[in-house]
Amino acid sequence: MEYVSLKGTINSAVKVISFTPYLVRFELKTAEQNYNCLVAKDALNFMYVAEEAAGISIFGHFNKRKQLIVDKYHVKNVIQNFSVVR
Repeated sequence: MEYVSLKGTINSAVKVISFTPYLVRFELKTAEQNYNCLVAKDALNFMYVAEEAAGISIFGHFNKRKQLIVDKYHVKNVIQNFSVVR
């Protein structure tokens, strides 16, 4: 299995593909090309933090259909949309 590490932006809406097991799909846009990505591990948390056009770093591997299976991720600038009232 070949692992890859990529940085880019989320180029599409994050969509739920399956509920058993919970599976999420999105498109990753890098400087070189676009990738179809699937998230199974920690997919509920990913749905909560991921937004379209958000910066993201991904570590994962490709399946037989050339889809990138995400093992680890980091969504950048998640907190900018939250406000604190004092």
